[in-house]
Amino acid sequence: MKIRLSAMAIAFAWPSIAPAAEMVVALAETVVTATRQEARANEVMASVEVIDRETIEQSGQSSITDLLSGHPGIRISTNGGPGASSSIFMRGAESRHTLVLVDGMRINTATTGQPSLEIIPLASVERIEILRGPASFLYGSEAIGGVIQIFTRRGVEGVRPELFVGVGSNNTREVDASVAGGSGRLSYSLGAGYTETDGINSNPDPVKQPFYYQPDRDGYRNTHFNASASLGFRARDEIGATVLRTEGRNRYDAFGTDYDAYLDKTVTSLGVYMINELASGWTSTLRVGASEDSLESHGSAAAPDEFRTRQRQFMWQHDVKLPLGSLLAAYEHLEQKVDGTTAYTVDSRHINSLLLGWGAKLASHFVQANLRHDDNSQFGGKTTGHLGYGYQLSPEWRARASISTAFNAPTFNQLYWPDTGFGGGNPDLKPEKALNREVGLNWERGVHAVSLTYYNNKVRDLIAGWPPANVNKARLEGVEIGYSGEAFGYRLAAGADFLDARNEETDKRLPRRGEQVFYLKLSRQQGPWNWGMDWNAEGRRYDNVSNSLKMGGYALLDAFVHYRFSRDWRIEARANNLLDKRYETAWGYGTEGRNVFVGLRYTPL
Repeated sequence: MKIRLSAMAIAFAWPSIAPAAEMVVALAETVVTATRQEARANEVMASVEVIDRETIEQSGQSSITDLLSGHPGIRISTNGGPGASSSIFMRGAESRHTLVLVDGMRINTATTGQPSLEIIPLASVERIEILRGPASFLYGSEAIGGVIQIFTRRGVEGVRPELFVGVGSNNTREVDASVAGGSGRLSYSLGAGYTETDGINSNPDPVKQPFYYQPDRDGYRNTHFNASASLGFRARDEIGATVLRTEGRNRYDAFGTDYDAYLDKTVTSLGVYMINELASGWTSTLRVGASEDSLESHGSAAAPDEFRTRQRQFMWQHDVKLPLGSLLAAYEHLEQKVDGTTAYTVDSRHINSLLLGWGAKLASHFVQANLRHDDNSQFGGKTTGHLGYGYQLSPEWRARASISTAFNAPTFNQLYWPDTGFGGGNPDLKPEKALNREVGLNWERGVHAVSLTYYNNKVRDLIAGWPPANVNKARLEGVEIGYSGEAFGYRLAAGADFLDARNEETDKRLPRRGEQVFYLKLSRQQGPWNWGMDWNAEGRRYDNVSNSLKMGGYALLDAFVHYRFSRDWRIEARANNLLDKRYETAWGYGTEGRNVFVGLRYTPL
């Protein structure tokens, strides 16, 4: 059943939206991911969201998947407790259709297409930008559902050390330490941390998961390191480097055995960049880097199964201010190589890409146009584009509309998995492709902001089955409503997200995507106290393509309180799932019940 947005529905939803400072981007906020250039959030044609460091610390969460759960346009499914493998569905698209960048470097694995977001610690993160909707015209493959860009910690003026220690339910322990500093145009940041928890029983139901059931806890531990440095020279020139490495080990219940199985996952991202002003209004950005995603599966006492993706990345971008708007031109080169214990029939490929973009503000009119061509050594060329238009109806109201195309290259597993008697990869697969149409309406007055977005994304040549084939079509249709602001001294945020994600061949709903998501966030700063609550609800979902395994909806209530008892010290406490709700995001897999976490943070002002 298609989503139909009537005047009555809007009237019903409008007053029900309470504010959230991080949910709807503030008027003057600058974003990069939506256009690959610095732009005011209220002038881009996309649906964007920024999560800053203050919001991250206030959340009390330790992983990105925990933080993103409940945000508009995002559904997350987790196979157990902390550190367990997770899938992220943006606007109903497949998990492999969300592109994740760390400081501009791709980290999606080339074997499955999915990112290991569950092991990236928030202690290393300065800021997250979320671009909802297709963005292949900017970033190429994977960006059918959207883009999540993670910016690691940066330097500050002077010297600022930070320390955090915390303990919580399930014998959870966390220690993070960092130092950031700078003088003049030199800045730096270093950070490291360790987290460990006994976790929960990932498979607590012997009926739903009879071959995986074990009455034990499945723990998790993580170590991480991040660093950045930058040096400015001349008027507007800069060189810099960033690095992130995170290692996670999570226990899991293996099929048909009592062996204490575990997964070792590692994500590494390294990048260096140089920014030069070649002439007045003409800036060149050169970025070179590499990323690695590795997985070792110890499912038995035998040697582990290993999968590793290495990516080398090069980007040269030019931004030119024109008499009318600004021009973007860029060249990218990407090399992908996979290895491990699986003997892929082909283990490497390379992609060369060219892209152009133009954006302008003409009185009350906003225009954005983009074109990108990717030449993939496996399947040849693919061109994607975007055209967006916005109109300032009044000082408070702005309307926008856009149309764009996107694609996703088949993964190495889908293409080149060796045939072991049960079928192998299919080297003749075509890229999955999408056509997205979107309209939106934004209202802002003072500290209050409302956004309303409708989208319709049709995906063709979806890869499914084994051996894999381009057999399916999907329709991803939805409405996102959000409000942020302040009232009576409270910061408020609320909204609703309605999704109809269907396989058009069978008319069945796509698995693990809730039909509705509602959220409400409230916080207040009062002297040394900062406190608040989060309420998130998700509607029913199905766990399989036939829609025979139904998972009920659920609502979670969390609360936090921070108290700064001296100039430099703050105590933080958070309670998650206060109502001790039993729920599932994946059939038969456990989730955490009521749990608390208390920490002490040293942040000199």
